[in-house]
Amino acid sequence: MNFSDKNLNELAEKVLSEKYEFIKGPQKLRGNSGKTWEFNAIVNNGKYGKFGIFIRDWKREISITQLRQLHKACIDVPDIEGGIMICNIATDFSRDYSSQFGIQLLSRGHLVSKLRNRELQF
Repeated sequence: MNFSDKNLNELAEKVLSEKYEFIKGPQKLRGNSGKTWEFNAIVNNGKYGKFGIFIRDWKREISITQLRQLHKACIDVPDIEGGIMICNIATDFSRDYSSQFGIQLLSRGHLVSKLRNRELQF
């Protein structure tokens, strides 16, 4: 199976649904501020709570603005414990920024690598 041909939504669902409850989006949740945030998906990790996912299937690297938006959404929505940003290209700067705010940053390459490793184990 050629994982690199799949879109980010399919890759994210395949990787995350093996360990966690993956709730497809879009999921609209109202924050304490009154703003409605739209997550592309939600991952329910049982005792650790729910994590909001932003999936940005862009041809360019992820912007700091998108990481900030995810961080704001996670702080504003009481049911969300943290955030996961899934993108095509992640830079060292975006990785540093996301780690400062507790956001998990996953690139297409990381997801494809996970799936290939699982395939080799069988």
